[in-house]
Amino acid sequence: MVETTDRWAYLRKDLFRSVEPSVELVAVTQPVGKYKDLCTTETLPGFTARASHESKGTIEDDKRLNKDLIKWDHTTPLQAVQFDFFVKGITKSLQNQWVRHKIGVGWTFRSTRYIPADQNNFVYNTYDYVDDEIKVKELLLTDQETVKTAIQIFQKKRELGATKEDSRKNMCLFFETPCYFYVNARALRHLFRKRLEKEAEWEIRRLAKLFLKECLEIAPSLFQDLAEKLEGGGR
Repeated sequence: MVETTDRWAYLRKDLFRSVEPSVELVAVTQPVGKYKDLCTTETLPGFTARASHESKGTIEDDKRLNKDLIKWDHTTPLQAVQFDFFVKGITKSLQNQWVRHKIGVGWTFRSTRYIPADQNNFVYNTYDYVDDEIKVKELLLTDQETVKTAIQIFQKKRELGATKEDSRKNMCLFFETPCYFYVNARALRHLFRKRLEKEAEWEIRRLAKLFLKECLEIAPSLFQDLAEKLEGGGR
């Protein structure tokens, strides 16, 4: 079980347009036709990898082969499984980090070129590293004032004739930018190896945990080793 908790979450719930991160699985690769009886979403990598030796095996054999492919670092067959996610409660700041992942991934983000930025929601900082609750409240109230001011400035610039594109440039980096995320299992493992590390920034690490939780429900043999390292303190 991969937990995603933070101790000051209850302080954020009543803040102005506060939203929290969530990940929903929209679609995943499914075998069709005669292959529905030969393999599953989870076992597609092992099943297709057998082509190299023209070998046969059961669904359970292919789950074991999945783990061997990972152990051997022969992960090309993991590209057989594609996930499509709907992601909410992430910031523009996170987006700037996330798009550095280039291979086997794609996105469709909400665009403030078309949607007025004064309709934005906001993802507030967790401030987990601050032990004083009073100080955390003050920090969050400061963030709240910042976003309210940013919206007022946006509206004023629009009234003066500025475009949506130019008016949005004063918007703080923690406005929400929901998206659809398209990714194969091999690329997800790469993301997890990088973004589950303790050195990763907290927001993208939190998102990676949410993805891992979803993936474990669909294809545990492709991701269980990463979950075990995370729970064992390896990450």
